[in-house]
Amino acid sequence: MQDQFKKHKKAVNIVLWAVGVTALAAAIFFAGFFTYRLTLPGGLQSLLWFKSQIDEKYIEDISDEDFWQAAIDGVEDILDDYSRYYTREDFEAMTEENAGVRADVGLSYFSATNKIVRVAVGSPLFATGAAESGMYLTGVGDGRDSLQNTFDAASLDEALAAYGDGDSVCLRFSTVSASDTEHCTYATVTVGEYMESFVVYAAQGRAYAVLREGEGDAGEWTDIGAYTDLDERFTGSTAYIRIVRFRGDADDDFARAMRQYREDGADTLLLDLRNNGGGDVSIMQNIVAYLLRDAEEDRPVVMTAEYKDGSRQVYRAAGNDHDEYLAGSEVYAVANHNSASASEALLGAMISYGTIGYGDIFLTDTTGMGIASTYGKGIMQVSYYDLLTGDGVTLTTARCNWPNGTCIHGTGIRSQEGTRLSPAQTFADPGDAELDYIIGQIG
Repeated sequence: MQDQFKKHKKAVNIVLWAVGVTALAAAIFFAGFFTYRLTLPGGLQSLLWFKSQIDEKYIEDISDEDFWQAAIDGVEDILDDYSRYYTREDFEAMTEENAGVRADVGLSYFSATNKIVRVAVGSPLFATGAAESGMYLTGVGDGRDSLQNTFDAASLDEALAAYGDGDSVCLRFSTVSASDTEHCTYATVTVGEYMESFVVYAAQGRAYAVLREGEGDAGEWTDIGAYTDLDERFTGSTAYIRIVRFRGDADDDFARAMRQYREDGADTLLLDLRNNGGGDVSIMQNIVAYLLRDAEEDRPVVMTAEYKDGSRQVYRAAGNDHDEYLAGSEVYAVANHNSASASEALLGAMISYGTIGYGDIFLTDTTGMGIASTYGKGIMQVSYYDLLTGDGVTLTTARCNWPNGTCIHGTGIRSQEGTRLSPAQTFADPGDAELDYIIGQIG
């Protein structure tokens, strides 16, 4: 009996010891947790407390994902229009698109509309020659007899979302209105991945772009005259280069265009930046190296960024190649109110170094009132990537100045400064009569 009592007492002591250790561990854990909570900024403490109350007491279930997304959305609301948060999937998609990798029919639209701002060079639709800037995409479906009306951005997004890689889709286009179903043309294309080319060249009755099979492919300088009428517009010694965005391999493609310019013996260059909202500063630095007439340095300053702590960063051109390609040439540029950021920086560097004056710039006038401007975005964004989660953010980090000290943020390049005006009904008209007008002015 005594032995049994000792064994029982020993077992009780072991249990009590285990309970004590567990309690001590729990105390340490909660002490650490509350210490951690107390070290957090007050706002974050409040947010975590708010979440705990919702989890415990709110009548409906709010998932962690929905709660934190709502918190992120709230933070985005206090930032400017150019700063935002990306999920891992969104950041990867953004990175691929910036590289020129797309998987769609090949169309981009003006904000919140079904009006086409551009047909991506190299896309399935581009190869049909069936659509152009300024058209409306008014229907999407399996065939002409089963089209869903796409008169606004919401219905357009919904209709196109039903088609993935390898799917065949019928598209209905109109030059009349966003809701036209009668005066239309049609094209059937297969959705697939492709590389968008961001630079187009035309001169002496030919039009070219670098077409690539996929990311990393050096591409081939290809005659695209079968898909565009630019070759018919530029038949003499005037050459045309359109830069769609400062993305992907635009700098390499621009370099190839400049070699073609020299081979063609052209003496006038028209640089088209209409609806070019900008892109990577590094690509602009490479392109602008060809466009600085009076620059003396091997790598001229093309932009200065000023940060909130007062520090400054100088951005330089990748080289100084103007005289090798453009010596003796006349240079003109055309832009509109959608030309922004890197486009404005490029024009600013060209103005600062005497390549062009304001009188060599054509601005799209859609009002007929003799007043026009570029967008006026003289600030810079940088994207950051979280290695742990894959999330990303793009944040406005600096104000930007031209080499001559000008900052066009909030004003843009304005017709009041002596630019020329080119009349147009909108910022993208089918047939592009605006371009014909400009050719007539510089020809």
